Amino acid sequence: MRFTTGRTAGRHSTAFSMLVVLALLAFTLLSAPASAMGVVAFDYGTEWMKVSLVKPGLPFDVVLDRDSKRKIQSAVSFKKWGLDEEILFGTNAYNHATREPKQSFYGLKTLLGRSTSDEDKPYVDLYSSIFGNDVVSSDRGTCSLKRPYEADSKVASLPVLTVEELVGMQLEYAKKLAEETAGERVNPSVASGLSVGVFGGLDAVVIVPAFFNAQERQSIVDAASLAGFRPRLVSDGAAAAVNYAQTRTFAKSEKHLFFDVGSGSVRATVVEFSTKPVVIDSVLSVGTAQKEATVVDVKGVGWERNVGGLRFDLILRDKLAAEFDAKHGQQLGGSIRSNHRAMARLLKEANRVKHILSANDAASSRVESLVDDIDFQTMLQRQDFEDAVTAAGLVPKFTSPIDQALANAGLKLSDINSIVLVGGSTRVPLVQNALREAGIPDSKLAQNVNADEAAVMGAAFYGASFNPQFRMKEIRAYDLIPYAVNLKEADGKEEIIFPAASYQTDQVSRQYDNAKEDFIFELEYDAASQKALGDGKDRSITMVEIQDIDDALKDLKASGQLDQVDTYVNLTISSRPLGTYAVENIVLVIKPKAGGGIAGALKSFFGVSTPKKATTNATATNGTASAGKNETTTGDDADMEGEVEEALSAVPAKDKVVRLTARNIPQNDAGRPLSGDEIKRSKDKLWTMSQAAVRKAAREEARNAIESYLYRVRDLVDDPTYSSVSKAAERDSITTKTEELSAWISDEGETADTSTLKLKRASLESLIKPLETRLSQSKLRAGSFGEFESSLADARAFVAEARKNLTAAIDANLASKYSVAELDSLNATIEKDAEWFEKGKKLQEKRGPSDDPVLLTGEVDTRRRKVNEQIGKIKRRKIAKTRPKKSAKKEEAKKEEARKEEPKKEEPKKDEPKKDEETPRHEEL
Repeated sequence: MRFTTGRTAGRHSTAFSMLVVLALLAFTLLSAPASAMGVVAFDYGTEWMKVSLVKPGLPFDVVLDRDSKRKIQSAVSFKKWGLDEEILFGTNAYNHATREPKQSFYGLKTLLGRSTSDEDKPYVDLYSSIFGNDVVSSDRGTCSLKRPYEADSKVASLPVLTVEELVGMQLEYAKKLAEETAGERVNPSVASGLSVGVFGGLDAVVIVPAFFNAQERQSIVDAASLAGFRPRLVSDGAAAAVNYAQTRTFAKSEKHLFFDVGSGSVRATVVEFSTKPVVIDSVLSVGTAQKEATVVDVKGVGWERNVGGLRFDLILRDKLAAEFDAKHGQQLGGSIRSNHRAMARLLKEANRVKHILSANDAASSRVESLVDDIDFQTMLQRQDFEDAVTAAGLVPKFTSPIDQALANAGLKLSDINSIVLVGGSTRVPLVQNALREAGIPDSKLAQNVNADEAAVMGAAFYGASFNPQFRMKEIRAYDLIPYAVNLKEADGKEEIIFPAASYQTDQVSRQYDNAKEDFIFELEYDAASQKALGDGKDRSITMVEIQDIDDALKDLKASGQLDQVDTYVNLTISSRPLGTYAVENIVLVIKPKAGGGIAGALKSFFGVSTPKKATTNATATNGTASAGKNETTTGDDADMEGEVEEALSAVPAKDKVVRLTARNIPQNDAGRPLSGDEIKRSKDKLWTMSQAAVRKAAREEARNAIESYLYRVRDLVDDPTYSSVSKAAERDSITTKTEELSAWISDEGETADTSTLKLKRASLESLIKPLETRLSQSKLRAGSFGEFESSLADARAFVAEARKNLTAAIDANLASKYSVAELDSLNATIEKDAEWFEKGKKLQEKRGPSDDPVLLTGEVDTRRRKVNEQIGKIKRRKIAKTRPKKSAKKEEAKKEEARKEEPKKEEPKKDEPKKDEETPRHEEL
């Protein structure tokens, strides 16, 4: 932070003020509650989603799912009940897919940023073939998923959901888990450095594969926006590297390769670790401070899409399906592959078998009633599974990312200190054998991080590194985008503004000189990135039109004075979140050309006032000209006008700055961010669907309440205690109503709404309440009545004693805390309550235990407390001080002395009327 002053005399005072401000800031920051900040990280994978939380005062760990699991299935499913739907997440959603595959959505990460165009058709077709869901085009050309619905459903108008909406629902579910754990909300926007005096909330980080392009990254950001937050983005390799650096020091530079085999892809990331002095940006330090920091620099990445744990599952699923067809195909009358529900169950079973084969040579598989009540059972050998993987040509694809990453980093395998295994599928023996067959020695393979959680834990630390409020190890992580970004001008000129290297800065400033009209430029990936992007993939990111220049200069153009000014446009191209691109801070600067002043239209354009001398002369000129309507301007007048123009031309003008806007024109629909209206519509849609879950929860609570009440009432009817306070007819009515409700709850109660369930319970409660009242009154009556009578006697004694004290005080000419009227009012209340109690008590004594009570203990206790409170208030009152009464003689002497001191009244003069006489009027005189 730099402070500048314009006066030398104020330097010392300014410096002192600065120190005071910094001291106050330091105190504020250090005294801020440690629980008022944090970072939540989301690792949204094809198969699993993991969430971690770092917050002072809480153990740094992953966030647990509702069923206490450390990872959450990346699935969302819809379960119909009545006219509503229940939204399922995690394991519940994954299990429900085996019952209703068309209402369940899984592996959605593969569709992020995809459209239904020809270039993305292979990915869309692959998804549909795996999961059986119907992929359709959204209004903007991106992928949406269609689900069946019934016409009478309350959500019948929502049969199609976009990929962003479905992923957003999952992220919102994970966000709620983090908020419940942290006890505070996730911030809706990205924190921009340190906000002085503002604490609280959780910053968010989302992990993405390094190979995600701008469209895919924008899609996950849009999904997060629908979930209610805007995250930072970090690649999985960089996140794992930050986690690796947390517990290690690097006296000298080291290079490690992080090899990640996930469910949907294989990634390799080369990272250089070093220790360097860095500048610390903090309001707690005066001037520029340096500190040793661990630098995590991503040097190169490599990957293989659509290769990973999910492909293993599909291979095993296909083997199971082939064996079922061989054994039961004739009985079934066709292939099991046409049955979506059966294939979903086989995919789930294949995932279970895969984990068994990772540690065993064989695994048995059994699925009961797979289809048409046919039980399926078989045995799978690890060798057969590995042979199938080899036949599919996948083995070389597991190791090719390592070669790509090393080549991109300009390194050899011998330059790497170790290969750190990350990702759950690295445990598969086939993968480790593939590494050895590729010539990687066992001495290079390192399993010293948590393969499942290294990335999500590191992502939380990565987010915390941007917040100087955290007291943690100083780490600077520079992530990498593998595609270079070109800025292409309208004339075809190209320039790389973001190279395919680690980003140490995420902003590039540009200046366009002599900008006199609106113009466009294009952001695109360079030609060298085409292979990495994929054949046929459009390299365009977005077209940008800089607007409002024409409007800002229209007056100068109309007056023909545009050539008298210089103009230039300043703008910033940012990559925030990382890998997405936007144009920000666009301004048009207009300045008069050097060596001259301004006149004419330029004067009003720059808002310059006329000099005093010139104004006077101009006024005179105007006056001369208007003296005669038909007179022409004289030579002197012309000279005077020339002086005015000369005076105006000498007036200096400040540069005029106009803020401009940019219109993004994506070159493909998948790359366009959701607009504000689209986000609102999607949020409204998701809110409507979430209300079904709210209604279901309320209904289930009401149903559980009535069921538990029925069990309780059955026990009450047989309880001798309740029999003693009820009549036979009442017990028969309760039994009949209980049996009626029990039958109803098993039949119509399954589909009844919340209000009906509450009314049914109330109908039974109305029969039980009188019995409960009688029983409770019989238990409380003796104690309540005794306390009232005792309190009544104490109140009467207090009034009697107070009257004596008041009489004695009056006789002694002393003040008292009592008054006659107050004591009379209190005594009247006491006697009135006594009369009411005696009358009610006699009536109650005539009632039996099965009769409703006449005198309720609650009312008795209320009257007793009211009188006691009134007496207590009087007792706590303080007695006012009493002034002694003055004697009559002293009072008379003081009055006489006061009369003597009064001034004598002057006698009126003879000619003057007395003051008390009316002065004569003028007429009378």
